[in-house]
Amino acid sequence: MTFESHLEELPEDAPWDEMPGESQLEQYDTDQIPEVDITESDIRESGQNPENWLVFGNNYEGHRHTTADQITPENVDQLEFEYVLELGAPENDFQGSPLVVQGDPPIIYQTIGPDRLYAINGRTGEILWRNIYENADGTSAETPPAERGPAVLGDMIYKSTLDLGVLAMDRYTGEPEWYYNGAAAYRGEVADTDVGMHEELRWERSRGTTSSFPPMICDGVLMKGSFGGEFGVSGFFDGINVEDGSPEWRVNMTPEHEWVGDSWMHGGGTAWAASNLDPESGTIIIPSANPGPWYGTVRPGFNPYTAGKVAVDIQTGEYEWHYQDAPHDWWDYDSPSPALVFEEEHNGEPTRFAAWPGKTGWVYTVNMETGQLHQRSEEYVQHHNMWSLPPYEDLEDAPWIMPELRGGTNPQTSSFDPVSRTMVVKGVNHPMKFSWFEVEYEPGEVYIGMDTIRRDRVPGEEEEIDEPDIETPREEIVEVEEELEDEEEDVETVDDDEEDEEDEEEEEEEEEAAEEIEEEEVPFWNENGGVLAGIDPFTGEVKWQQWYSWQQTPPWGGSMTTATGITFAGDGRDLFTAFDTETGEELAEWNVGAAVSGAPISWYDPGEDKQYVAAPAGGEREDWTEPGNRFAVLSLQR
Repeated sequence: MTFESHLEELPEDAPWDEMPGESQLEQYDTDQIPEVDITESDIRESGQNPENWLVFGNNYEGHRHTTADQITPENVDQLEFEYVLELGAPENDFQGSPLVVQGDPPIIYQTIGPDRLYAINGRTGEILWRNIYENADGTSAETPPAERGPAVLGDMIYKSTLDLGVLAMDRYTGEPEWYYNGAAAYRGEVADTDVGMHEELRWERSRGTTSSFPPMICDGVLMKGSFGGEFGVSGFFDGINVEDGSPEWRVNMTPEHEWVGDSWMHGGGTAWAASNLDPESGTIIIPSANPGPWYGTVRPGFNPYTAGKVAVDIQTGEYEWHYQDAPHDWWDYDSPSPALVFEEEHNGEPTRFAAWPGKTGWVYTVNMETGQLHQRSEEYVQHHNMWSLPPYEDLEDAPWIMPELRGGTNPQTSSFDPVSRTMVVKGVNHPMKFSWFEVEYEPGEVYIGMDTIRRDRVPGEEEEIDEPDIETPREEIVEVEEELEDEEEDVETVDDDEEDEEDEEEEEEEEEAAEEIEEEEVPFWNENGGVLAGIDPFTGEVKWQQWYSWQQTPPWGGSMTTATGITFAGDGRDLFTAFDTETGEELAEWNVGAAVSGAPISWYDPGEDKQYVAAPAGGEREDWTEPGNRFAVLSLQR
């Protein structure tokens, strides 16, 4: 078998450069943006330069670690708010990680859903330009679409779009340069629609379950994934020429020759979250989603490459290895959290490893060259009845299972302190029941076939908890939606919630049955909603755990470590906290006014002699304490 059998055909007559939507640009004081040419060498060394954060994980290996050292365990409690931007936008899930390009002043590039990109003065919080990509069919409010960050190179900035494309823009002005249409062909078949999107992918643009992954650029190739695993798609991962947006290669994430029958055609395996890579071997590690539908009777076998990681060559897309956290998954145990790459001496030789936390509640570490498992860590969330197959149409008698479908770890990005060899991970800790039913594939319709119910509260106990006496300083909040034109006017939303009376009655009956199940005792649950844990990825030892009570909502967002031994991470009750990386001890906390659903970053500005820390917070998730979109920036001058 050759690697070409894992690659999809790229028809030359497909409309790869046709933009289905429209790019809308609003420019303000763009002259403030200094000209700084960013090379791939700069990106590779970003983690060693405290003035930059040039790639999603601050280096290709994805460590989310800064060498800025103004902030220490001794003075971290002196961090003060520099500014808080309150970005007005329609429903979204604010999960992104901003980028920072050094200069006078430093410039922040921040995405927010749906399909917005801002250039921001890093010192003042002033918006310098804003690009809004409008989908032709509008954006659904059904579930908030997530934005996870852009990519930069040279004078350009790139962001993925909710209709499976990539928009390349001038970094100084926000003006579009080219567009890559990822839906121009599908399974080798050219799109034949009025907007240049394949008919089985066109729903992507108007459903809230879509998600924008941060592109990754290396060796002249821009790489991006796909989404729609709950809608019966066959996942793919693309390599694109970064100069002109032309397609280079496409990996089929459900390779036909490795699946039984035609189950691959709707087998899921999308790549909807961030990827990291090993620059030494030229290998990118793709996080792969769940197989589809969720119940496995229609897709026999291991269902490669789903629910794990897939490594391919950056230049060619050639398959190198894959590892599955959950072969033949039934529980939505996809593996979206990006792998990080590190080096350690093993058997007397320096060896490269890739490590990631799974929804399964363990950290997996594999040999970077072979994909062979080196270790599976100690558990960092609870496990109970795991791998129990869901019963057919019987949710009431189904066993309670841990972890649930959100994990363990979902898209929450980990960080890594190479000095203490500590990987900091977040995990959800709720019991859940699963029961399957049969479903037929229809384009654009949910293709899951699974009923679920989650225990995320303790019956009879108050949901309210005592909030810490910490307030976001209102005078520091910039109400961006008042200063700029009203974004809501530019956005068309699609109403996906029209139901007839029969559907409403059926929903009421299901809610009543669910309420009865929710009152069941779950004696093995420790009644914590999640955890922040420090783990040695080489040995698998769980060094420490900071548990979040069930009232705090599950911890989302990512973490960041510093050269001075601090970990920054947020939670679902609006708190942004500093911890000791080696011990997990809490050092300081701040209320940013919204749940911290994004990943924090940091940079040093020599012009101000300050170290800054930014926390993207907010979104419209039902379990957040308050909706909103806050971009909080704190600073310390030593």
